[in-house]
Amino acid sequence: MSNPAARIKSLDGLRALSILLVLISHSINAFGVGDPMSLGGLGVRVFFLISGFLITGLLLHEFDETNSLNLTNFYFRRTLRIFPPFYFYLLGLFVFTMFKGLEIPFAAFIPALIYTSNYFHTGYWELVHTWSLSVEEQFYLLWPGVLLLFGKRRSILILCLIVVISPFIRVISYQLVSPNEPLWLSDGFHVNMDSLAFGCLLAFARIRLHTYSCYRKLINSKIIVILPVIIIWANMQGQHPILYRGLCLSIINLLLAFIIDWAVTNPDSVFGKLLNSSPFVTVGVMSYSIYLWQQPFLTQNSVATPFQFFIRIGCIVITSVFSYLIVERLSLKLRKKLQRKWFSKKSETLTGMLLKAIA
Repeated sequence: MSNPAARIKSLDGLRALSILLVLISHSINAFGVGDPMSLGGLGVRVFFLISGFLITGLLLHEFDETNSLNLTNFYFRRTLRIFPPFYFYLLGLFVFTMFKGLEIPFAAFIPALIYTSNYFHTGYWELVHTWSLSVEEQFYLLWPGVLLLFGKRRSILILCLIVVISPFIRVISYQLVSPNEPLWLSDGFHVNMDSLAFGCLLAFARIRLHTYSCYRKLINSKIIVILPVIIIWANMQGQHPILYRGLCLSIINLLLAFIIDWAVTNPDSVFGKLLNSSPFVTVGVMSYSIYLWQQPFLTQNSVATPFQFFIRIGCIVITSVFSYLIVERLSLKLRKKLQRKWFSKKSETLTGMLLKAIA
């Protein structure tokens, strides 16, 4: 990633694949069948790894350029990227509730509003998916400070420690917390942090990995064909909770990290060209809005006929496109304008000012 600010089309394609997994899973559930492969959770896990990879890449680029991090700039960028579409979605739900289109008490909105719905029940399907956004937001809050405070070498050790201890944390959580508390067992930051950590480690290690001939041979081999099969098999082992939490999730994270590197490395392969195609890139770019708005229209056990299903898909398209064009793009344009004004290259980083003040 020589230019972290540039879009990587392969990653947009992977985002598209991830949101398609979520849509397929929720569509199956909407017909009351159930998703035996847990494709929705797998799609979210891909999002986590991509986030860890990209955010760490951006932070490392700034760290190498300035020997510091402008945390004010980072949180400013994240705020205008994440908050406007998310709170627009919550506002839409609230308006529907006021006009009796939905029945969601205000108290149910609170965990989503403050990004804690991965630990506190919202209790309503339309808000359930905000757990993953809470995990992402907690990552954004914690990780830049860790990197700044501990530096690159120690941060790598911290990431390795997270990868090693996370399976034990998941198993211990399962043993201590009742299975009737799924948030703590499957949605909490503490049981998902290694997905993000694997993405972070890939950003640290990718350049060095490609200096090893054995790794280059591996990433250019046909092994990529069997990895999705292994991942799906591992993802279906939920009926074996200790095996699944103690081993399978770590295997999934490791293989997904390899697939991300493979996709970035091989954009001219058959699958790489598919990921880089205009339809996949377009869906990937819009994946955040799609993820937000698919939830209320793919309600579990609510679709009686194929006609109703296609109407709901149409509603997802309309609301997602509106959210992307009117909310996301405008907020990103505003971010770009304000960033040039407030965070020019000559501007001193917050960290630098703090260090001077301490000195």
